[in-house]
Amino acid sequence: GKKVQDIKKTIQKELVDNNEALIYYEPEKQIISRSGDECVVALCNQWYLDYGEPKWKAQAEQCLENMNTYHEEVRKNFRACLNWLHEYACSRTYGLGTKLPWDEQWLIESLSDSTIYNAYYTVAHLLQGGTFKGENGNKLNIKAEELTPEVWDYIFLSNAPFPKKTAIKRESLDLMRREFQYWYPVDLRCSGKDLIQNHLTFFIYIHCAIWENQEEMWPRGIRANGHLLLNSAKMSKSEGNFLTLTDAVKKFSADGMRLCLADSGDSVEDANFVESMADAGILRLFTFIEWVKEVINTENTYRNGQSTSFNDLVFQSEMNLKLRETDDNYAKMLFKEALRTGFFEMQAVRDKYRELSQVSGGMHRQLVLRFIELQALMLSPICPHVAEHVYSLIGKKE
Repeated sequence: GKKVQDIKKTIQKELVDNNEALIYYEPEKQIISRSGDECVVALCNQWYLDYGEPKWKAQAEQCLENMNTYHEEVRKNFRACLNWLHEYACSRTYGLGTKLPWDEQWLIESLSDSTIYNAYYTVAHLLQGGTFKGENGNKLNIKAEELTPEVWDYIFLSNAPFPKKTAIKRESLDLMRREFQYWYPVDLRCSGKDLIQNHLTFFIYIHCAIWENQEEMWPRGIRANGHLLLNSAKMSKSEGNFLTLTDAVKKFSADGMRLCLADSGDSVEDANFVESMADAGILRLFTFIEWVKEVINTENTYRNGQSTSFNDLVFQSEMNLKLRETDDNYAKMLFKEALRTGFFEMQAVRDKYRELSQVSGGMHRQLVLRFIELQALMLSPICPHVAEHVYSLIGKKE
């Protein structure tokens, strides 16, 4: 006996071939259109990509295994998607998009399109002349109509020959080819967790197909994030629970907003932007800046000489520990954890040292200045403006 999942396709084909059954399609659940009508499935001519093809799937699985997904849950979601994904309709007849190369009456649908646009970024500065639309031409004098498939093959594929029919100079194409080979592959792709089951999986598959024999060009990392809640509720204009980036900057300042966003959450779970936390964060930043100013104005009152007391050594050790932990958190893109170790716990280390050192003549001047410098550096990825201001207050320029 065989498992049902293994024999299902065979039985289906046998029944259809014997005219004892027909293929019937329906939505997984009732779907109502914006006009209020119930939707049905229309059986139309369609182009499919066979993501279940064994060799192609094996390449995608290998790419995933070598990739940094930052969270194990993301890797599990990718594996599940690779296991169930087979034929996928990749074309449509309306809207914006790229024409299907072998049947130009069709357009590539949006989730299947733009899966290797990252490759274009490597040469965009040479083609667009510093403008968004490229309307002013470029230094290489390359026109859009000259960028044929053969030209792109030469730029992106290491084994492609120089195009036989092209008006573009060889040195220009060689320059673009070097730029691509220098910058590629994609070290990190950031996107929403809802795209794991389609667009991000296609992103892996298409890279494996285009650079089939060049594993070094396959993506190295994907960081998927959740959605953003506002005050523990889903953002909704109709319910009045809504905040734009512009309004957030006006209300909390750029660094205040960034601090609260970093503290909102790290994993693929939905982050939660709480306005009261943003207010508290601004107060902490303001208090830190004012303390730095106070230190500078009273610098001569701090203890000098050798920093060899027990509390001095413990303070140095704890600063080094927080520095190492924070660097590790940033490397893993765990910004909430980086904020915890690099700001909240770092401030607590300072407070404990200030309290314990009172019995031994107070805090040491050089250690306090060292703390301010490290605090500014550790905070700079999240609150760059505050960090730069503090850095300048202690006389640091770069």
